Amino acid sequence: MLTREAACFEQEQTEMDNLTANGTSYCPAFEMISNMLCVAVCWPATPVNTTALVDCPASKWWKARNELQLFCQSDGHWSNVSSEQMVANCIDETTIHLIGRVFGTATEEQIQLKEHIVENTKILQIFGYSISLASLIVSLVIFYSFRSLHCPRTRIHKQLFIAYIIWIVLDIVFWVDLTKDVGGFKQGCAPVKQGGTIRNTPILCETSVFLMEYTRFCVFTWNFVEGLYLHRLVTSAVFRKPNYKFYYIVGWVVALFPVTGWAVAMHYTNDEQCWLGYVFSRYYWLIEGPRNILLFINLIFLINIVRVLITKMRESNTADTMQVKKAVKAAMVLVPLLGVINLLFIPDRPDATAQPWVLYLYFYTTSILVTFQGLVCSLIFCFCNGEVRWHIFMTHKNLNI
Repeated sequence: MLTREAACFEQEQTEMDNLTANGTSYCPAFEMISNMLCVAVCWPATPVNTTALVDCPASKWWKARNELQLFCQSDGHWSNVSSEQMVANCIDETTIHLIGRVFGTATEEQIQLKEHIVENTKILQIFGYSISLASLIVSLVIFYSFRSLHCPRTRIHKQLFIAYIIWIVLDIVFWVDLTKDVGGFKQGCAPVKQGGTIRNTPILCETSVFLMEYTRFCVFTWNFVEGLYLHRLVTSAVFRKPNYKFYYIVGWVVALFPVTGWAVAMHYTNDEQCWLGYVFSRYYWLIEGPRNILLFINLIFLINIVRVLITKMRESNTADTMQVKKAVKAAMVLVPLLGVINLLFIPDRPDATAQPWVLYLYFYTTSILVTFQGLVCSLIFCFCNGEVRWHIFMTHKNLNI
C-alpha cells in the first residue's frame, strides 16, 4: 500500500507527464500540510489560469463535506495562501471556536508540548480509573456480604458506589473508543476517522455522552443524599426511619431533568458529530449549575452538622455521638473533594499558549483528582470504617481457626 506522500508523488508525476506531453503550462502538484491540525492536502498539477478543486481532508475536527479551491496563476505559480487559511474553509464556526479554545494562537512547539502532556496523563488516568473501579467493586462486595453492615448509612453508600462504577465504566469505554477512532497524533499524518466506533455512530454516540453526564450527575446527587441523611440524623430530636423512596428519587431521578434539558439544547444548537466541544458550550451550565448548587447545599449541611455535633459533644460523649462524628468526618472529606474537582472545570481550561508549568499542573492535577475519586470514596466509607475492618478481621480469624 502506498503511503500518503508516495501516493501524492505518484499523482504528481502522472499528471505532470500528461500536461507536458500536451504542451500545457501548469502549476506543479504539491502537498500542503497543516501542522496545527495534522492534516494534508495533495494538490494536483493544474493548468495555468485554472482553479483546482479538492475535497476537504479527513480529520476528527470536521466532516469531509466541503471543497477547497486553489488558483493556478498565469506564471505557473500557485496563489499565495497558507495551509491554515485553506483548512479554515473546511471548518464551521462552532469548530473554529472550539479549536481556538483548545489551541489559541499557539505555535507548533506549544501545540506539541500540550499534546505530549495529554498523552502522558492518559497512562495516569488508566491507572487511576482501574484502581478506583477495583476498590469500589470490592467495597460493594463487602457491604453485601456482611448482613450486620446492612444499615441505612451503608444502603446509601452502596448507591453512591454504584453511581461511581457506572460512570467510570462509561468513561473508560468512551476513552477507549476515542483512542480507536482518532489513533493519536503522529508527525506528518492525519488522524483519519475509523468506522465502527461509538463516536462515528449517530445517536449511539450522543446517547453515550448523555449517559456519561447523567451518571456523573448521579454521583453528585447521591453525595447530596449522604449529606441530607447525616443532617437529618444529627439535627432531628427523634430519629425516624429513612424514607428510601425519597432518597432514590433524589439520587437517580433528579439528575434526569437537567441532563435531559441540556441534551435537548445540544440537539437543537450543536450539529457537530457527537456534540463535539459540548463542554465549552454555554448550555453546559444547565448541568454544571445544578451540580454546584448541590455542593453548596451540602456545604451548608456540613456546617450545621458540625455546629450541632459540637453542641452535643459538650453535653454528652455517648457511643451514638461518636459514630455520627466518624460519619461526619468521612462526609467532610468527600464533599470538598468533589467540589474541588468540579470547580477545576468551571474556568477556561488552559490552551496551548499557557506556560508549561500551568499545563503540567492543570492536566496532572485534574487527572489525579478525577480518576482517583472512586478510591477515595471507598477508603472513606469502607476500608477506613472501623466496623468494616472489624468484620474483615473476625472473618479472617474464623477462617484460620
